This record gives sequence, structure tokens and C-alpha cells, in this order.
Amino acid sequence: MKTTLTFFTVTALLLCTFTALGQDQLTYTALADNVANYSAEEKSFYGDNGFKFETFNTGINSKYSDYGIGFFREKFISFSARKIGGLAKKDPISNEPYTKLYCSDITYDYDLKRPLLFSSILNRNDNLGTLAFSQDGNTLYFTQSKEDHTQSFELYRAEMNPEREGEWINITALSVNGDYSVENPHLSRNGEWLYFSSNKPEAIGGFDIFRIAVKDNELIGKAERIEGSVNTVLDEKFPQTSLDGKYLYFSSKGHDSQGGYDIFRSRKSKLGFVSTRNLGSTINSPKDEVAFIQANENIGYMTSNRDGGNGGYDIYKIEESILALSVAGKVIDAETEIALANASVALLDDYGEEVASVRSNTDGSYNFPVEGFVNYTVIAYKDGFETTRETFNTAAQEDKIFVKNLILGATPAPIAKTAEKTILKIDNILFDLDSDRIKEVSTITLNTVVATLRANPSIKIAINAHTDAQGSASYNKRLSMRRAASAMNYLLSKGISKDRLQSQGFGEEQLLINCTLCTPQENELNRRIEFVVISNE
Repeated sequence: MKTTLTFFTVTALLLCTFTALGQDQLTYTALADNVANYSAEEKSFYGDNGFKFETFNTGINSKYSDYGIGFFREKFISFSARKIGGLAKKDPISNEPYTKLYCSDITYDYDLKRPLLFSSILNRNDNLGTLAFSQDGNTLYFTQSKEDHTQSFELYRAEMNPEREGEWINITALSVNGDYSVENPHLSRNGEWLYFSSNKPEAIGGFDIFRIAVKDNELIGKAERIEGSVNTVLDEKFPQTSLDGKYLYFSSKGHDSQGGYDIFRSRKSKLGFVSTRNLGSTINSPKDEVAFIQANENIGYMTSNRDGGNGGYDIYKIEESILALSVAGKVIDAETEIALANASVALLDDYGEEVASVRSNTDGSYNFPVEGFVNYTVIAYKDGFETTRETFNTAAQEDKIFVKNLILGATPAPIAKTAEKTILKIDNILFDLDSDRIKEVSTITLNTVVATLRANPSIKIAINAHTDAQGSASYNKRLSMRRAASAMNYLLSKGISKDRLQSQGFGEEQLLINCTLCTPQENELNRRIEFVVISNE
């Protein structure tokens, strides 16, 4: 089917398409508490669930049903049953006028005003529903009711006429339509998926949320019910991906809905959309809440038929107070209690999937932002140490920082064979400058040698210390002998028998890198202590 449609009247085109933000502010009618009229039992059904919302009426609600859709060219798009003219025809099922599309100015503080007809001739006698725009605004996906059923919808695509702004052409019914309703289209932020709700036969309940791949504005393949924990045996509608693409917002009568539709959020993962959470009693009520739309990180819109509104359904502005929560701590060696730098630390969700990862800082510290009312696991690992993990729940939100120190026990140093010798494979032992004093951090490495000797009581080792070629050969010889003796004395202090140890200093006699003008890196390689296995009887 190929059709040409003028999408705006001339006046609507001028006022609705190109007016920027920054209009005069309209006075908000604040809802002091969006559950103020509900009983204590209703309020405590699930609590705020970690989300803190404040709700305000917008300036465009009528005595009829009004629903928010989203944004197009700095305008807010809605569909409404508001009456146009004295002879507006009514939908026999809803007993309200047929819904039409509108666009409204957005003030600097995100109120809405001046709803203008977005299309006076799109469909005169059918209901228009949710729509979605491509990123460039040149492709439109919209729904309109079927001729034989005013509350059952089909999905269409239209293209902007490149030669005439505001004119939509090539209107086409899409392949996902059938003997069922297709509603609430939404394009993912990257434009690769078209989400919608439908009571297709594949739905496990009434309405489920589906998606279909999109390429070059064409639907690819078959529609699939989204995987994960979103769909239930009851209705799910109004899918909307978050601004960062990490979450899916939707409305559901299932899960732990307090009554009718509540707004939920699920996190995107390899398993589909998981960790579904009710957005809590500061936004949801015992009535219906649908069409959650983000404008920025903490401001958005939703639609509800809650008590105190102007009409059947009203559009509300919502402001979220974002509580900054984090988990922080240090990675610490179990025996010495020394902080471990450059350890790998990962944050896992309750499905075992990695949410984020960092390396511990020089003081062993790490920090991750987290969300409230979620089960997490922090896991730390480092070569030469056993992996450790801590599991916790962020329900106790009076603590904005959850402190989790991760204690790592050293593992035995591995025994490695080369063509010339058998050695204990360890990090280099570090000393103070021109001194035989072992740096505190190297006691961690020496403890791995202790663990190997305890696990292998028949092993005897030679502790061979080497220097670089800086300074005199005689000084380097004496320094290396003192350093080898210091390493042996540490092992003796840990209970290793003296008859299993011997120490020797070689100074600069066995350089790994023979260089005349050595670089700092080359000198560092030459300065070393080797633990050589001399007996394993």
C-alpha cells in the first residue's frame, strides 16, 4: 500500500516542528504525594524499592484521556481523546472521541504546553496510538486501530518526503500485523531493534513485549518475544529503552504489581532482560501507570489514571532523586595485611554476570557505583593469590557506601623448570636503595616461597642474589650477599629449617643483560633474587 499524507497543517508545521525549548514556564500543580490518598497498607505493599520520584501535573491534560509517547524535534508527542470541534465522533468502546496525535512545546523546566494537532488528516475515524521515529527523524512507525475493532491496532511505517518538510509518504502496513493487536512501537537507541507489545499467539499471557530486527528502516526476520524476566501470564505493554541502552522500562499487570499496570525496569544482559524491579510506591499507585519516558537522567514523563487527575488518563512529569550508592574497599594480603595494588576486582550481578571491573589502586582501593535493593558479588584475584569474593545486598540504603574489604591468601610459588635449572617462579624481591632491608611489599612474595616450602618438605633451595653493574664490583658483591642473607633470615623467621636453605651473593657476575649504558629497565632486570631448587628428595 502506497499513500501520501500531509502530516501537519501549515500552522502546526510552523509551531510544532521548529519551536525550540525555553518557553515561558507554566505553573506546576504539584502532587504532594502521589499515594497520599491511599491507605497505609497500600503504601507499604512494596515500598519505594530504592527509587525516589516526585510527580507533577503537566500543562496539557484534558478532561479526556491523554497519553505520552516521546519526543520529535524538541517537541513532546502525545495521543489524546480530547474533543476537536462540536461534532467529534466517539469510539463506541471507550465512549471517548477517537484519539489523535498531538505535539507540545517543552518549557525549560520540562512542563508541557500548547498541544497542537500533529496530524489532522492521518485518520479521521480511527484511533491513533503510540509511534516511534528513526534517529534521523525521516522514518515513522505508528499504530492505528483496525476498521472492525477500535481497540485493536496495526503497525505502519511512513517516510518523510525529502522535498517537502512535514509530508509523509510511502505509508506501508508492516509484516508483524495479523489477527491480533500490535501496539506501543519503540526503536532501541541504536536503531537496531523495534520493540512492541502484542497479544500474538506466541504471547505467554495476554500482551507480551516482542522485538524485531531493523536494518535500513526495514524489518528483518521474525518478531521474537524478548528473553528474560519481563513477560508474565498477565499483560506487559509500553516498552521503552533507557537513554544509555542498559535497561528496558515497561508497564505490567504481573510481577509484583500493586494493582493494574505498574512501571517496571529490567536490566539488559546476555540472558535477555533480567533483574526486573518495580519502580516503587513513589511513582506507582493502585491504579494504572504506563508509558514511562526518560527526558534526561532524572526527569521524565509517565501516564496514569490515578485519582486526582483531569481526565481518564493524564500525563505527569516525574523527577527522580538519584541516591548515589557505591561499594568500596581495599584488596589486602591475608597474612601481612598489606594492601595489594593492581589486583583485578570485578562486580557481578545476581545472575553472575560482570557489571564492571577495575584494577585496585596503589593503596589497594577500589570503588563501584551500585543500585539499591540488588544482590551483588565483588570478586578479587591476583597472580600468586587465591581468589576471594564477597556477596552483599544493597537494601540497607542508610549506608551510601558499602564497605567490602577483600582478603587474599597467598598461594604457593609455582615450581618452574628451565633448560638450566629448577626455580620458584615469583615476583622480584625489592629492597630499599643501597640496602639489604626488604621492602614491606616483598614480604608478600616471600610468603609464597614459605607456602611452597611447607607444601614440599623435601625441597631445599639456594637463595641467589644479583645486582646490576652500577658501582664497584666489590661493593655489589657485598650488597648481594647481605640481600641473600636477609631473604634467608625472613624464611627462617617463618619456621623454615636452616638445613633446607643456603644463600649466596653474586654481585654483577651473572648479569641477565650485558650493557654498557644500561637503561633503568635493564638495570631492574639485572637486580634480582632467584630461589633455585637444589634438592627434591
